[in-house]
Amino acid sequence: MVKDKQNEDKEAASGQDDSSLRVAKRKLERYRTAALVFVQLILIGVIFLQANYLSCRRHTTWDLTQNKRFTLSDTTRNYISSLGSEVRIVMAFLGSSDLYPEVKGLIAEYDRIGGDAVVAEYLDLSRSRSRIAELKDQYQLRFGGDQIVILGENGRIKVIGVEEMVNRDSNSGRVVQFKGEEVLTAALLEVTEQQQRKIYLITGGRRADELVPIAAQIQPLANAQNARLESLVLEGLQEVPEDADALFFPGNSTDLSERELELVRDFWEVRQGGMLIFLDPGAKTPNMDRLLREHGAAPNPDRVLTVLNIPGMATKPSYDVPVSLMPGGGPTRDLPALSMRLPGRTKSLDVLFEDDLLISENIRPRPLMVAGQGYWGEMEFQEDDVSYNPDVDNGPPNLVFTAASVEKGIMGDPDLEKGSSRLVVVGNASLIAPDGNTSKVAADFTMASLNWVMNREELMGISPRRPTAFTLNITPADFGLLQSFMIFVIPGLALIVGGFIWMRRRA
Repeated sequence: MVKDKQNEDKEAASGQDDSSLRVAKRKLERYRTAALVFVQLILIGVIFLQANYLSCRRHTTWDLTQNKRFTLSDTTRNYISSLGSEVRIVMAFLGSSDLYPEVKGLIAEYDRIGGDAVVAEYLDLSRSRSRIAELKDQYQLRFGGDQIVILGENGRIKVIGVEEMVNRDSNSGRVVQFKGEEVLTAALLEVTEQQQRKIYLITGGRRADELVPIAAQIQPLANAQNARLESLVLEGLQEVPEDADALFFPGNSTDLSERELELVRDFWEVRQGGMLIFLDPGAKTPNMDRLLREHGAAPNPDRVLTVLNIPGMATKPSYDVPVSLMPGGGPTRDLPALSMRLPGRTKSLDVLFEDDLLISENIRPRPLMVAGQGYWGEMEFQEDDVSYNPDVDNGPPNLVFTAASVEKGIMGDPDLEKGSSRLVVVGNASLIAPDGNTSKVAADFTMASLNWVMNREELMGISPRRPTAFTLNITPADFGLLQSFMIFVIPGLALIVGGFIWMRRRA
């Protein structure tokens, strides 16, 4: 009896110990869980604060629209990033305007990329009456409808009507093309630059029916970058006009006279003006060739071509040359890895970019375009049967260059701190096609070259696009087929699949 009592007491004490131990373990587990929850709350708070900080300081956006309507071009990005003074963009629209979302999204992108240099303000014409009255009194403005006002620190003002930013269908009034970035960037340039740049198109020796469409294609591109294109005949001039920033030779078939060559040389070397030269391969221009040869971009008397071997047919030379823009400095700095095709005939250039004599004279030629694989500069291109001759022709193992840039600095100024003379030469006269079918890459290269020779590096790059509306034209028969498919086929397939699943489950 005594032993049994002792055993019961021991078992009771042991049970109490186990119970106390379980209680202690539960308490410890609670403390541990509470600690983990506390740590998790702290981490969630830290992550929340970090995410908000990063979104405010280093935020980015994604343009998910089909035509990338709110994605700014490289040209606009470079220009906005280089602004040295503050520009205010005031958008005064009715909230019910059909273009309100697109224009506001575009201006918001300017504001985001421009940082402190671009300040955007959005006004509703029906609600922000006090602010509109303030702007009227301060700047003598009139708000007669949806418009954008650009205000510069220098006091310049530019007003853009909403209809200037779109092209509409004449019948339906539907927007078919949105050119907001092009118009807005041009307005910013007009407000911030000291004066409009002047480009002179040298008209001697090329037919008017070719020059007119070339000028018609260049003019809107120049307008979008606050530049103006005018024609100029060198014959009889005493000097190149004082307001000239660049001379554009669009494939002239007549050579420069000795007097005209001196005018051009003085403009380029002494006044440090810019030149863009398209060479006509079929023209004899010894004076122009001499000027280029002196500066390391010598035109060759050849034609760049390849031979097409088609089974069952005679070999045929092809003169449309695929070219790639070369990376590096100069006008192709922001256009690397782009390619295009040079139509018509093209001559190659001998670019002496490693010539010690040119380097000693502070002249820096640089190749800009290289012909595609399989193309060479054929010296005997007038023959019916042509083939590559490495002893005579220009080609492998050397690269075939079709365009080059030249920069000439003052002697003793290797860093070009005192400025430089710049030119770009292309061995093709139809880079800007007279028939109007100029590729976007060719247009971008032309404008980048003009901006580079005028020392406007901030405007080099891919030009603004014009997003267009896409219309899917469906014939009545196709529409009936599509309607039948949606009414009968899709629901029928759903019924078949549902019946099959129901039978499987019943089985």
